[in-house]
Amino acid sequence: MTGKRKNLAVRRTAQILKSFTQNTNGWGVSDLASHLKLVKSVVFENLNVLVEEGLIKKDEKKKEYFIGDELLRLSLTHLGSIEIIKVSRPILKDLAKELGETVLLSKIINNRTIIIEKVDGSYPLRFAIDIGAELPLHKGSSAKVYLAFLPDKKREELIKIHQINMNRLKEEIEIVRKRGYAASKEEVFAGVYALTVPVFNNSDEIIAAIGVGGPSLRFEKETVIPKILEVAKKISLQMGYLNWKWKAGD
Repeated sequence: MTGKRKNLAVRRTAQILKSFTQNTNGWGVSDLASHLKLVKSVVFENLNVLVEEGLIKKDEKKKEYFIGDELLRLSLTHLGSIEIIKVSRPILKDLAKELGETVLLSKIINNRTIIIEKVDGSYPLRFAIDIGAELPLHKGSSAKVYLAFLPDKKREELIKIHQINMNRLKEEIEIVRKRGYAASKEEVFAGVYALTVPVFNNSDEIIAAIGVGGPSLRFEKETVIPKILEVAKKISLQMGYLNWKWKAGD
């Protein structure tokens, strides 16, 4: 392959990847080929390679393609999330293995709560969500944690942007500050119970949140609480936070 043809192949791949920032709902091969004005077989071949590399993922039922975990991780690295992901990943893997439930790591990025890492649970029936997915800031366990521990100025900014009714959440947020964790029973996802805890850095700032989610009928809250608090304490300590004060039973 000549240099010119190599450059053309790279350019086509770049065009395909950039198309997924324009349509986050996914692409079928025919629609993408039409959008890019490329031959369908060329698009299909490129997509298959990108799937193999984890940059794009394929929904076999819908026959559509979406942004893959590896591409999302590259984006999140650029946004400054790599350190917390690197520190947390092995600890979250151990937690998911121990509990059997799905474990998530989220972060506030551009005033939105974004999943930046996940470890799937081992049960056949489990809570499923993708890296890069957005969680609401007006309800749910992650919302309560961020609203409880973010600096006043940032919290007020998010309240204004997302039009959050703090009168409804005020009492719950005070409880979260006391206990160090937030609970959510089917507030965001039908049939899902979730617990979330904060992660702090050496400046005493919340930099992420760890969540554990699973089917409400199976979820063992009293088992999860001490383990998720201990994991958050461990990760916070590695990020330089020395003032952890919460323990199960508070």
